[in-house]
Amino acid sequence: MIPFSSPHVHTTYCDGRSTAREMVEAAVAAGFVSLGFSGHARQGYDPQYAMSVSGEQQYIRDVLALRDEYQGQLRIWLGVELDRFARADRSQYHYILGAAHYIQSGDRYISVDGNIDALDHARNTQYHGDGMALAQEYYDTMAPFIRDYKPDIVAHFDLVRKHNAKLNLFDESDPAYLRMARDAMEVAFEGCTLLEVNTGGMARAGLSEPYPILPLLQTWHEMGGRVTLASDCHLASQIDYGYEKGLELIRQAGFERMTLLGTGDQLFEEVDLTR
Repeated sequence: MIPFSSPHVHTTYCDGRSTAREMVEAAVAAGFVSLGFSGHARQGYDPQYAMSVSGEQQYIRDVLALRDEYQGQLRIWLGVELDRFARADRSQYHYILGAAHYIQSGDRYISVDGNIDALDHARNTQYHGDGMALAQEYYDTMAPFIRDYKPDIVAHFDLVRKHNAKLNLFDESDPAYLRMARDAMEVAFEGCTLLEVNTGGMARAGLSEPYPILPLLQTWHEMGGRVTLASDCHLASQIDYGYEKGLELIRQAGFERMTLLGTGDQLFEEVDLTR
């Protein structure tokens, strides 16, 4: 039996709907061997989405207290999801998830996974109706950040897909789109070789498969990258939502090993998927 974990969960300290304790209880019930919290790092342009200054410190205290309380039952790690335009003191955390949720237009930040009407308006005004240009802006924002910051895990690589089915921004099978995303992968790979297979879009946006899509996951395998399975959970009852599909795609992409958050002193452990 393959052991499960998740390095990517959100609580009521940011935009999650469950408390940290509820997440831990759900992970224990699901048979997880480890769990990592990844609150959205502080930023000044979308405060309802991220942790506040005081909230971040309480988040740190709560997660560390739960780590001590559940020692021997579940290995708990303290992480943070750092957006390209957000701020975090790396020394306070066990690991960093690197991500881009926004593209910048002057002094405005446009969320690629937030309000769908705002994204559509940006496509039609800033990008003159060209969804591919919007996607290019996303990848041009995300990939150099990963390369330069060097996080521990790359979060939801092709997040720009979230509203694609409804807005028809681009054709996900278009060779031009795949070339754009693969070029970004090569840049990001310089800074981090561990990519999450993220099922959060399946749980909350009705996507049929995780981030990233299979052709990109195959490319990551060909590049020699590693993968980890992550639920990007915002509601405790969805702690392992889509994991069966995620594991299927990981194997389909050619991976014979998967990375988990560690169960002991080491941050990461490798799991054999062939057994």
